[in-house]
Amino acid sequence: MAEMITVLSTNLFRTFILKRFMSIFFEINIEEKGKERICYFVFFSLTVLVHSFFHFPVLNIITNLLLIYFITRLYVGVEKKKVLVTLLIYGINMFCDIIAVYSFGNYMVGEEANGMTVYITTFLILICEFVVERFLVKNKSKDFIPFHGNILIAIPAISIMILLILVMNNLNSRMILISVSVGILLINLLIFYLYGVLVDAYLKLEERALFERQIASYANQLNIMTQTEEKVRILKHDMKHHLNELMILARHQNDDKVMDYICDMQAYLENPHEYISSGNQEVDSLMNYMLNRAKTVLNHVNYEINIPKELAIRSFDLNVIVGNLLENAIESAEQSKERWLELFLNYERGMLFIRVRNSYDNAIKRKGEIYITTKKEKRIHGIGLQNVKNVVDTYKGDMQISDKDNIFDVKIILYALL
Repeated sequence: MAEMITVLSTNLFRTFILKRFMSIFFEINIEEKGKERICYFVFFSLTVLVHSFFHFPVLNIITNLLLIYFITRLYVGVEKKKVLVTLLIYGINMFCDIIAVYSFGNYMVGEEANGMTVYITTFLILICEFVVERFLVKNKSKDFIPFHGNILIAIPAISIMILLILVMNNLNSRMILISVSVGILLINLLIFYLYGVLVDAYLKLEERALFERQIASYANQLNIMTQTEEKVRILKHDMKHHLNELMILARHQNDDKVMDYICDMQAYLENPHEYISSGNQEVDSLMNYMLNRAKTVLNHVNYEINIPKELAIRSFDLNVIVGNLLENAIESAEQSKERWLELFLNYERGMLFIRVRNSYDNAIKRKGEIYITTKKEKRIHGIGLQNVKNVVDTYKGDMQISDKDNIFDVKIILYALL
């Protein structure tokens, strides 16, 4: 009876710690809470069953790895991130288990561990979770895996294999096994820290790119305003001559020439680099800058923009969405034969519709629904579309992507009530 209480209590606590670990890396929708509870109950039940009737390390490792990975499937995230989290979490469990078991006896494979060591293991895992959550991992729940993610995944995988080999060969020296376990545990805790640092660095790079794009768009808009103001100044200076000419044409009742003259004055005031003037300074700046870039390098650029002066969307978020989409579309279309791009931006009844279509020739790479960059500098690219998706989700919007017939098509709906 006491043994069963130990198994139930420690596995229940491990399940609780596992959920806390998952919350460091993933978020879950409220609608999925029911499924989450069921999955953790399945995890608890199966681990109790395995720990009660089997004492073979390989079977325990396989069972726990599969169950932890099964739980990661609940959450939204890239596949590499789920594998990394699975290996790191189980690795922490395994290393703490070995440290506790071999610190209080000469454990042999197949034997049943001392009841006290099970509690010590659980306590060590809890300490590790606390350290990881409070000190090692920043940018919680960011759905991103760094470019060097394969290396991060390899380290906990190799660590688990090394300790498994040592345990299966019944290493005689307890001190060596404990020392190796402690060392590997510290290394894997550093992997948590390294993961957090890399994600933080990549996100700062993306923020810097957005900031630079925003500065460039404001500079472009300022240049447009300066040019327009200069034309107005010149037109105002010569207004007396223009009015005299119009008066002469009107006196002769030459209406067609009056209209032509007025049209010429309007054409003179128009700035060829000002493609949109909605009154929304942030949107106008970004659109004029990106469309000017597109028209410089592409053969055909079609756009239709209809938005109000004020939007219930942060300018930073709109920069993330439209800036990333247009930047990717321009670079992709520039490398294609057709070299065309279409932009549709329309606000209607509290909803903002965004659609960007472009031609492309290069092969599209993706894993599942995650698109992988084909740019040479992968270290600083490839998270744009995922950032767009994250922003869309914050507005409870919808994002659809298709890549058929050499046309890359992104459709977005944002609920942006004023």
